[in-house]
Amino acid sequence: MQKKLLLVVNPISGRGIIKDHLLAIIQRLSLAGYEVSVYPTKAKGDAITKMEVGNQYDLIIASGGDGTLNEVITGIVVADVDTPIGYLPAGTTNDFAANLNIPKNVYKALDICLNGNQLAIDIGQFNNHYFTYVAAFGAFTDVSYETPQTRKNLLGGFAYLIEGLLKLSTIQSYHCKITYGDHQLEDQYILGLISNSDSLAGLKNVFGNSADLNDGLFEVTLIRAPKSIVDIHRILTDFLNKKYDPDYVDVFRTDTLTIESDEEMKWTLDGENGGALKSVQIKSLKQRIKILVKN
Repeated sequence: MQKKLLLVVNPISGRGIIKDHLLAIIQRLSLAGYEVSVYPTKAKGDAITKMEVGNQYDLIIASGGDGTLNEVITGIVVADVDTPIGYLPAGTTNDFAANLNIPKNVYKALDICLNGNQLAIDIGQFNNHYFTYVAAFGAFTDVSYETPQTRKNLLGGFAYLIEGLLKLSTIQSYHCKITYGDHQLEDQYILGLISNSDSLAGLKNVFGNSADLNDGLFEVTLIRAPKSIVDIHRILTDFLNKKYDPDYVDVFRTDTLTIESDEEMKWTLDGENGGALKSVQIKSLKQRIKILVKN
């Protein structure tokens, strides 16, 4: 019997280039011995719902941006599916693909889907939601999902920089209490990143972080509110130099943490809107997902 494969395609991710390659992709998958079912997503959450039948397939391939991959993975966790995932990155920045060394070239990525090794990776649980590589609050974290798709398609990753610069005058700080293990932090923060990736918004090793995808631990980066323009300059300089000053930045690793704030904070999960919340519990699901990577 032929093996069954589900190809989940987001036709508007990135510049929509995947549509130009779709027939060739299906042909190659078919020649590799798969009976291919193609599912183009039509609305937010489509891929999550589709994973209810995920156990009926031998392989699931997600084609789109990090948000599409997040929906596929979320659906797999919710439906308790164990089918391995291949990834054809076709978004604007493709942070998680960069972390996995999956190339942007469609056919090179497809070769990994067919001939790569399965790697068990950690997934983050955010209250009752899930994320693949980052949960974030504060400055610039809403840029990825508030940047118009047409601008992303036209300018690529540069669109995020433009959108971020437009928001410089509106940076807000939040009074937060962060609890992890036997430790507790309390301060005014302008940015928080709970990450399982070396690449964020197209930048590698932010503040020198080096994440391990399957050790069950998050890399947490918290930036305190600057008190002057000079402080902002120092923080931005550290960011560009991929280092941090402990006077302004807290960095640690943990498998679980709770973040409580005095007011609702906007969150983003893998670049998608995660809602506005006062309290969140974040937990690492160690090696929950199997994804295909280079040999």
